[in-house]
Amino acid sequence: MSKSENLKYLKATISYDKEVRVERYPYAREAVREAVYNALIHCKWEDGIPIQIRIEDEAMYISNACVFPSDWTMENLMKTHNSRPYNPDLANTFFRAGYIESWGRGIQKICEECDLIGAHVPEYSILGDDITVKFTAASTKISNRTNDVRKESAMNMKVLDLIAAQTDISLSEIADRLGVSYKTVQRTVADLKKLGAIERIGGRKKGYWRIKEI
Repeated sequence: MSKSENLKYLKATISYDKEVRVERYPYAREAVREAVYNALIHCKWEDGIPIQIRIEDEAMYISNACVFPSDWTMENLMKTHNSRPYNPDLANTFFRAGYIESWGRGIQKICEECDLIGAHVPEYSILGDDITVKFTAASTKISNRTNDVRKESAMNMKVLDLIAAQTDISLSEIADRLGVSYKTVQRTVADLKKLGAIERIGGRKKGYWRIKEI
């Protein structure tokens, strides 16, 4: 799904990271892209039924005609399994073009991408010769919290790198170098202490930081 398609069919929640506008979409872009590739590769094209995509406020559906292997179930479909593309030449073309990583890993990748934005694992269902994948829109609150956790993790690493390079660095210096508030650095240092990543040796003026094994 291209950026222009995102803008045409989906509504993004808008927030700001300092002066930078951040747009968050309710569906994992890479997961949807992978699902479309799967539909193309496994579609029973001779039935003359096009791949169908329906987008709603809370869910997205991608359906295609298929020939589901007789020894497969919906349960083992969601687990690690070998690949049996209905259109192997098409699958090989997609693989050689770099659109898919390896056969048989598509659903695993879809689930991983959904998890990254805090969305539920997609639901697969079969009705006759049709297979449908349903994506549930990620909760705005969950999506925002997921991004907050990523930011916290990134800040932890930045502060840790500065401390490793200069063990007597002050919190004010860290704040200046990273361009963040003093309170942000205080909170990050407190988190690192709780994690057992660092400890303070000595006083505030003549002391220094020691990085611990975690």
